Amino acid sequence: MLKKILSCTAVGFFVAMSPLSAATPHPVMEVSAAASFSDVPSTHWASKEIYYLSSKSIVKGYGSYFAPNKEVTRAQAAKMLLIALGEKEATVSSATFKDVPKSHWASGWIEKAYQLGIFSGKGNGQFGPEDNLTRQQMTKILVNAFDVPIPADRNEPFIDVYINHEMRPYISALYNEGIITKNDGYFKPFNLADRAIFSASLARTINPDFRVKSVDDDVSGVDTEKPPASIDASTVAVSLTTGLNIRSGPATSNGVIGTLSKGQTVPVLSVSGNWVKVQYGSQVGYVSKLYLKLKNTEGNPVAERVIVLDAGHGGKDPGAVGSGITEKQIVIEVAKRVEAKLKTAGATVIMTRSGDTYPTLGDRVDLAKDKYADMFVSIHANSGSPSASGTETYYDTSQNLNGEESKKLASEIQKQIISLVGTNDRGIKDNDFYVLRNNDMPSVLVELGFITNSGDLAKLKSEEYYDLFAEAIYRGVVEYYKK
Repeated sequence: MLKKILSCTAVGFFVAMSPLSAATPHPVMEVSAAASFSDVPSTHWASKEIYYLSSKSIVKGYGSYFAPNKEVTRAQAAKMLLIALGEKEATVSSATFKDVPKSHWASGWIEKAYQLGIFSGKGNGQFGPEDNLTRQQMTKILVNAFDVPIPADRNEPFIDVYINHEMRPYISALYNEGIITKNDGYFKPFNLADRAIFSASLARTINPDFRVKSVDDDVSGVDTEKPPASIDASTVAVSLTTGLNIRSGPATSNGVIGTLSKGQTVPVLSVSGNWVKVQYGSQVGYVSKLYLKLKNTEGNPVAERVIVLDAGHGGKDPGAVGSGITEKQIVIEVAKRVEAKLKTAGATVIMTRSGDTYPTLGDRVDLAKDKYADMFVSIHANSGSPSASGTETYYDTSQNLNGEESKKLASEIQKQIISLVGTNDRGIKDNDFYVLRNNDMPSVLVELGFITNSGDLAKLKSEEYYDLFAEAIYRGVVEYYKK
């Protein structure tokens, strides 16, 4: 099928990518070769691909604008790919998907895409036609539509595409063909695919002239590097997954010199960014820190770990409001005390806020990633009915790369708070809060207690209990690193 598409580029084809309107039929893209977009200058990273598709009448803009950052819906993507393949929309006698009635503008296109195996439903009888396409979903439909070969050697090209990621074969396929590339080491599979990334990927799929060879920013290391004469194994790395690659240098472009099984331990020589330099038999190798748990064999378990503490809310956002106090006031007091305890133990502590400021949720996550944190702990206070009380700690397994480790950390912190503070035990819970699902290191969100409950509020306004909450969180982190 890929050869068929490449031969079609000479005559061009029409792809629908413009916004939908309930009042008018969905338009087919017909753009002259002379089309130009004021928001796509020649310096735009995808300008060549966008103008190539425009010249072939594959994409069009909104008047003089292309809107490269606008998201693409699943319905739009289905129609785009089918017209590119030279396919016609199916005749729909009865709808396959509950949310795509015969009257939907894309019902025939969606039905045909489903018949060809390019798209599948959402598993609940629905298609989600107006849902925005994610980057990982984009890779799957491009591979399915154009028969892009999936490489047998699927060494993970991206830090955030873990070994057992369900979309990894498709992401690897496009990476291997030079259709998608690695800039900062992250693919961000759960981010939405915008018009620029979709256009670039589509153009590179149908025209190999646009494909690029990925160049790693941090390519170093030599296969023949020898370990030091003696090794201080005061820190070891425990593999969190099976089949974890050990590479000859700190970049995914370096060769694989071995693999680790889940639970296997190797001595740590040094840590730099997201790469851990380890001794592997008689060789020196490098392993992505995201797949490792670093443990100290001597001294304090948290020494040298990089821990981000996030005092929730702040600034313009007070959080929950109680009698004479706000959530933002409570959590900063507890966070500062945890910070002091961790620093005394030798940890590197990074605060998302140290005063009454308001970093966005994205800022908090970006800070943790930029600092290559080993752990992220967000501290909050709850609200609800006057009868609701107690502590609960959250983790995420839906998207967080280290969801399993996050659950372990949540359990340790929860146990310590219940034991030391004596709050009602509401347990640990799996929830995709923004700061949990968008982080890739072990991450938890602690709800200390209910500001709307008189018993909890008395503790949440007490200097003595601030110390106890902080001590409990500190002990939970220590216990996590002990195991």
